[in-house]
Amino acid sequence: MGGMTSGTPPRPTRVNGVLDDERNTLLTASLLVVFGLAYAACWLHLGPQTLAWTLNRATGTVAYMLLAVTTATGALLGSRSAPTWLNRAYQAGWHGVASGFALALGALHGVLLTVDRQSPQTFAAILIPGRSTVLPLPVALGTLGLYVLALVVVSTHLRRHVSTRVWKALHLTAYPAFVLLTAHGITSGSDHLGVLYGVSVALVAYGFGLRLLDVRRTARARPRPR
Repeated sequence: MGGMTSGTPPRPTRVNGVLDDERNTLLTASLLVVFGLAYAACWLHLGPQTLAWTLNRATGTVAYMLLAVTTATGALLGSRSAPTWLNRAYQAGWHGVASGFALALGALHGVLLTVDRQSPQTFAAILIPGRSTVLPLPVALGTLGLYVLALVVVSTHLRRHVSTRVWKALHLTAYPAFVLLTAHGITSGSDHLGVLYGVSVALVAYGFGLRLLDVRRTARARPRPR
């Protein structure tokens, strides 16, 4: 019939795999339930006295690792240096999944301070930089870093509704978020994670350097207007 085409309609382009894939959505919901149960156990003073502290350290460490990986690999996406497996992972939504989980774990990392048995904090102390009674500067750095990271994740979901220039500008704030959260971890952590921070900073710097070189090569290859 004239003017009509047959076949399966094209799939919509994914923006962030957390919400665009049913399996990722189910995994996210399951993790949120686990996080809720862990928080409830700390609030009810179940388990050992150091449960909240242990969970706080674990969630913070894993969140930072996810952030480092997504920031380093995100710099390579769309560049000549991006390996094939990385583009496939991005197309499958895993870049968005990892950044979303980094934000969720980072938020839980902060919320667990409200049920710490030694020095519990109020929600206001966590949400407002500088209000914490324990390590005010490091906690403030973590709060600001999470706010910036939230801006990156939310802007990704809103990519269809903003211009490409605006989205790219907002997405570049992932680097300030990484710097803030690295400073937070170094100044507040009591664990010996110097190697983790060193490797993470090196990976992000390496990815950013490769992307910068790629941008410069592209700019030089463009014909100059006469």
